[in-house]
Amino acid sequence: MAKTSKAFKKFASSGKLKDTIKARRQNQQIRRKAEDRKAQRSKQRGNAEESDQDDEDEEDDEEDERDMKKIGAPSAGGRAGGVAKNVEELFGTGGLDAEADEGSELEELDSEDEDEDEEADDDEEGEEDLLDEAAMKKAMKELEKKDPEFFKYLKENDDELLDFGKGKGKGKQQVEDDDEEMESGDEDDDEDADEDDEEEVEQRKISVTLKMLRQWQEVMLKQHSVRSLRKTLLAFRAAAHMNEDDGDQGNGLDTKYTIDSAQVFNKLVVTALKFTPVVVAHHFPYKTLANGKVKLQPPKNPNQALNRLVLSHFSTLLHLIKSLPTTPSSISSPSTDEDAGGLLLVAVGESTKLLPWIMGARKHLRAYLKVLLELWSTAGDSVRIASFLAVRKLFIAGDDAVKDLCLRNIYRSLLPPLRNSTPHTLPSLNLMKNTASELYQLAPQLSYQHAFGFIRMLAVHLRNVVRSSTSGKAGDNQQAFKAVYNWQFVHCIDFWSQVLAGAASLENQRENAGLESPLKPLIFPLTQISLGVIRLLPSSRYFPLRFHILSSLLRIISRTGTYIPLAPFLLEILDSTEFRRSNPKKATIKPLDFEYIIRAPAAYPKTRVYQEGLGEELVYLLGEFHASISTNIAFPEIVLPVLVSIRKHIKKNSAGSPKVVAQFKTLLDKLEATKTFIEGKRRNVSFAPRDRSEVDRFLQDQSTGVTPVGNWMRLQRKVREKRRAEVERALREERADDDDESD
Repeated sequence: MAKTSKAFKKFASSGKLKDTIKARRQNQQIRRKAEDRKAQRSKQRGNAEESDQDDEDEEDDEEDERDMKKIGAPSAGGRAGGVAKNVEELFGTGGLDAEADEGSELEELDSEDEDEDEEADDDEEGEEDLLDEAAMKKAMKELEKKDPEFFKYLKENDDELLDFGKGKGKGKQQVEDDDEEMESGDEDDDEDADEDDEEEVEQRKISVTLKMLRQWQEVMLKQHSVRSLRKTLLAFRAAAHMNEDDGDQGNGLDTKYTIDSAQVFNKLVVTALKFTPVVVAHHFPYKTLANGKVKLQPPKNPNQALNRLVLSHFSTLLHLIKSLPTTPSSISSPSTDEDAGGLLLVAVGESTKLLPWIMGARKHLRAYLKVLLELWSTAGDSVRIASFLAVRKLFIAGDDAVKDLCLRNIYRSLLPPLRNSTPHTLPSLNLMKNTASELYQLAPQLSYQHAFGFIRMLAVHLRNVVRSSTSGKAGDNQQAFKAVYNWQFVHCIDFWSQVLAGAASLENQRENAGLESPLKPLIFPLTQISLGVIRLLPSSRYFPLRFHILSSLLRIISRTGTYIPLAPFLLEILDSTEFRRSNPKKATIKPLDFEYIIRAPAAYPKTRVYQEGLGEELVYLLGEFHASISTNIAFPEIVLPVLVSIRKHIKKNSAGSPKVVAQFKTLLDKLEATKTFIEGKRRNVSFAPRDRSEVDRFLQDQSTGVTPVGNWMRLQRKVREKRRAEVERALREERADDDDESD
């Protein structure tokens, strides 16, 4: 029996063997029928009617050809692969709302024009083999300049790939011999093998080994072979779907490769992720512009099959990312990149290198953004950061439509986690708010319309609560308060204060030659919403929520220089029933940490513990507020009502908590000293209050640390940060102990 050829094995692995056999048999039946008709007609008519017989044979041939077309058999001059798709069909012409379809792109790896591409690859590899060692070293130097990260990876993990002296005598023939060894077949052009052998070859799978990966890496690195890249991506697709059911594997996703070890799996995934951008960039180069956008350069030899290959690989990569566990500790780190923090981190980080060739495929970008934002809102902190960096790179490289999609969806992804705020989740929530606010500050012009709409939604919620609270039904009032007095609403106000404070900060204004940020006008509506929330329910149990809202507004004051009169809302707490009690109830309950609560438990009001906690937080916020305006020329007039109220409180409640009285006396001394300091500076000015430009320049070159209250608050911040770090460390240790017990 003849040996199975290499070409036949490639054809069998493409999945079209059964259809070809069926079509061939139908063609043979048609030919036999035609021959039988010819024989019968020749017997009946004899040799005398030979000329007429020829005409009838031509008609029968036309009829046979029509029958072959009906069953789908290829004609003599037909093209096996059909008409190739154009660029718009390859990259999609739908809008950003088009849904992504993984399966449609996965099948492109086994396209009908694979043999044609392989012939082109063979010619290309033959030309590349003519390059000498010096040319290859020069190419590696260019690789080191263009992609230093990939070159560093090769140096650390596969240094032998860069040693071209050892492989100098290995030409195209040796590469072909390696391919033949991997395929386990000999050269033979006989395609009429037995049907049983054909089915056996079809079901046979090749087990990927480290040696095979090594050979593919060498060819991709030295020759930028699309053929070796296709083999790698076929194996990568098999790895991405290896844990699925047989039914899913057989639904157009099955390949001729199989992975039998975890080491090969990790090595294969890292190889596909790191080598694919390098090979594709050689055939489709791109240029990164100064504004961060990417521009594809016209390729020397256009290869539409490579476009489909990249899109298919990107769909497979998204499937792999969604199937990997999001907990860093549960991810088996690849041996080639153990410091990366897990296979998921590597996959997310390397996915951004494919963006230059994916920017035109809107449905792939939409699916990619959805996967990244899901990781950003649910995974661990290291994966959150990697996902945000990928979103940020997509935001910078994309057009205005992509930017709008990122801004709208990142805020929507932020909202659900904000509902559950605990001491364990608060650090992650703060990380999400910081990263999302940074994205909104990258393009203030585009961010304005989104920020305006979302802040307006907060105002609508507050308006509905105010209207329902005046309806007269107690049950409805209690239910209405929950729409505003919750963690999600508080975090939203804090998030938008971060966005506005960062975009409209004095530093950014100086960098933009004094031009104000487009987001600065939104400070006023956000302030009105925040103060409306504070006034909504003056209960002492919700004083912690008031502290959170006022802290958000203090951020805007200190960063943008906008004056917001917060002192009256702080002094209301000082005049509440909690501080009017000269002898509050003593209790053995634990002091509250206002960082993690918005409503005090029912056991705390009217107790000494709660009074001391409120007093400490109130002194800190009053000090922060006055420190942020301590260089203002009108500081003596602004601070005068506060000094009067504090003196009045100390005089009336001298028998109260000694700790609270001592804290307010210290604050009073610092404010008095700052008032005297500013009055001394004002004696030397020669301009009038109507000279606004001169008023704004008063102590402009001085920081708030030069004033007594500013210097004192700088020390208070350090003490509070140190205490906060100790609390967070204790929480992490407690969480680690709980995880150990659960294991």
